[in-house]
Amino acid sequence: MIIILSDSRNTSPFVIPRQLTKINGEPLVSRTIRLLKENGVEDIIITSHDKRFDNLGATRYEPLHNEYDPVNLTGYWLNAFPIELLNEPTIYLFGDVYYSENAIKTILETPTDSALFFCTYQNKSELYIKQHDEPLAYKVVDTEMFKENINKVKQMKDEGICCREPVVWELYRTINNQYINEHKMTSNYVAINDESCDIDTLRDIVFLERKIGGNSMVKAQALQDFSLGRFDELKNIERANQFRNADGQVYANDIFECSNELAEYLLGTNDKNLTVIKVLEVIPKEIKIVPKSTEPIKLEEKPIVRKPKKKISKK
Repeated sequence: MIIILSDSRNTSPFVIPRQLTKINGEPLVSRTIRLLKENGVEDIIITSHDKRFDNLGATRYEPLHNEYDPVNLTGYWLNAFPIELLNEPTIYLFGDVYYSENAIKTILETPTDSALFFCTYQNKSELYIKQHDEPLAYKVVDTEMFKENINKVKQMKDEGICCREPVVWELYRTINNQYINEHKMTSNYVAINDESCDIDTLRDIVFLERKIGGNSMVKAQALQDFSLGRFDELKNIERANQFRNADGQVYANDIFECSNELAEYLLGTNDKNLTVIKVLEVIPKEIKIVPKSTEPIKLEEKPIVRKPKKKISKK
């Protein structure tokens, strides 16, 4: 059984769930389902309470205990794994990950008799868009062991042992009897070092599509009034109020299209670090160029001790 985890409440900075954002015109989760079916897999479940995940070629399931709130930091992230379904060998994929064809094939075909973790690890591929390691999937055969370690990590969170909200990295470390706050790869993992990675922001989409070929425009909505010296770069402007339409001025709720680069600027890379838009849609080009993926490799372990991050208040 394949379970695609997509029950997150966090859509920022997008309006729709990140799992439904598009890379080269195809929603992330739709791409994952397509690749699975191309490899002969039909038993696919999407976890989500959102009906927008219906009719994607997989069965939508609403987890019973996934109450994690990323805003108020209540509940447990690890409840994203619906352990009530874990009664047979299961592969967990993440709905907000862009998987290469090579990644899906590797995850499906690599055997295990326990629990095997797939990730990027010290990825030096020219196609990779991030500077840190990313979890990609879990293949679970020993279901009772997996459930037991989820509960262990949740208990360590309750006891204040974890330096952050425990997620899949902490679960990997606990399964392998490691210190929970130290990033160290030892065993029970396969590194897939190609373009596969999770998508968190518009910048991730921009960088990925620059690598593999993709979109050049973004459809956005203004969050507030602001003036823009690059006003002539805006396309297909839809004014929220037809009587507020001065050149050089954008008003709250105006909708327009612009380049990825300008969208990044309006999302906070400007001099004042102000976010003045929200992304409605990423508009793809028609041409799609996908290079061949590299083979998965396993690199030498290099421990990195992570310390709790200090919260920065925004003024």
